[in-house]
Amino acid sequence: MGVLDFISKPLAPEENAGFSEWYSDIAERSNLSLDPEDPRHYYDYKAAYEAGADLDEGKHLPSRFKHDLHPNRFVIGKDLEIYDSKYERKAELEDMILQSFQRKEYEEGIFK
Repeated sequence: MGVLDFISKPLAPEENAGFSEWYSDIAERSNLSLDPEDPRHYYDYKAAYEAGADLDEGKHLPSRFKHDLHPNRFVIGKDLEIYDSKYERKAELEDMILQSFQRKEYEEGIFK
């Protein structure tokens, strides 16, 4: 897992128009920044667009598009186990520790 794992590949020029329209709709419905590259986002919107993803009833995209540093990447399940929601598996302690340090550094950088 790396801090930059959330960076997606550039879209082909013909896809940019479709992505812009899709993202504008997502941003409006979920009250997000109109800039899909805003560093405060914790989702890979380009990958979500390419997969045809849409918001659920809670106005969230599927967890597999979460940035590795997403604040709610690790969640407590009904069985009180901690799960990695992005990769749909039981959380590894090492990943949780590494993520907490990397997210702190990332957020300090974007909120200066």
